[in-house]
Formats: sequence, structure tokens, C-alpha cells
Amino acid sequence: MKLAASLREGRASEAGFTLAELLVVASIIALVIGMSIPNLSRAIDNARLKGAAQTLVSVYQDARLRATQQNMPYEVLVSAAGVTPAQACVDLNGDGVCNANDPVTPLAGRVIPNNNGAPSGLTASVLGFSPIINTENSQMHDQNNDLAPGLAWNGMGMPCQRSSSTSPCTSIGWVQYLQLPRSGGDTLYLAISVSPTGRIRTWTYIPSSNGNGSWF
Repeated sequence: MKLAASLREGRASEAGFTLAELLVVASIIALVIGMSIPNLSRAIDNARLKGAAQTLVSVYQDARLRATQQNMPYEVLVSAAGVTPAQACVDLNGDGVCNANDPVTPLAGRVIPNNNGAPSGLTASVLGFSPIINTENSQMHDQNNDLAPGLAWNGMGMPCQRSSSTSPCTSIGWVQYLQLPRSGGDTLYLAISVSPTGRIRTWTYIPSSNGNGSWF
């Protein structure tokens, strides 16, 4: 009888977890998931922003290649704030507008090519060149002699700007900021710099708790 009772107790102990144990395990899993979701969401948004930057760099390189092959300036135009999804195009006919015949490339959803409101810090000493031109202070003119802000590339494969349709496209340095507003209320920032010699680099903004973030 004692042997039979012992066997029954052993089988009962091997039957599985108690309800209390299952509740503890479920609580731990829920806690881990709750802590992981915000980090996962931020990682996804960072990947989306970096993907948009790589896309825009590819458009820059496309315009650069066309300029060197044709020995004439080609400009990259980005959509104005409010256009969703944002897009970039190579202005093939030089009229300062993204037309149906121009290669248009959309950027990742919610990413905005906008320099306004971007964190400071990318100074001439950090970038290693000056002056620094961007869409907001660009004086690039199209073939109709109309102002068409954007980054152009000349026949030497250098980033350039021209003050009129007949003036030469002279080498400059360029910075384009990309922003991704998040559902939590914060914004992710990334920048693309192009030196006067044509070196392209991407920069990521890392915020800090005291509000003084840095670009890396």
C-alpha cells in the first residue's frame, strides 16, 4: 500500500505546473514583451530612416553618373514638406520639376527630407568643409533660369550650384537632413553630407538626456 501511494504521488508531481506557477510564468513573459516592444519599434524606425538615406544616396549617385557621362549638370530634386511619401528625382530636362519622364524614387514612409528644425552640431569644423549649402539656402537655377533649390552634380562629378542658367556649376558642400516623426512624439534624425570633392557620408543623431545630442 505504501508503495502504491508513493507511485501515485510521484505521478502527480510529474503531471505539470500548478496554476500559480503558470500565472507567474505568464506574468514574466508579459513583462519582458512589454519592455521589448518600445525598443523593437525604435529599431524598426531607425532601420526605416537609414533605408531612406541609402535610397537618397543612390539617387545622388545616379545623377552624378549621368553628369559625368553627359558632361553636363544634373540636379536632384526632393519633394516639399507635406508630400507623402516623400520622393526624390533626377531632373533630366533641367526644368526644375519632377516630370513623368524623370526617374522618381519614393523614400520610406513617414520620412521627411527637411532641414528645418534639425538638431544643430553639423558645423564646418565637424564636416570638414564650408560653405554648407542645403535646400533652404540653395541658389541652384534650372535651364529656364528659375530658382530650383537642390543638389546638382557637374561633369566632373562634383556637387555644384549655379546662380543662373548660363553660369558655371561650381563645386560646393551640401547637407540634407532626414526626419522621421514617431508615434511616441519624438523624432529621429539623420543627415547626408556631400563634401566639395564629392565624398558622401551619412550621420546619425544620438539624443542625450540633457538635450545636447551628438552626430555620429
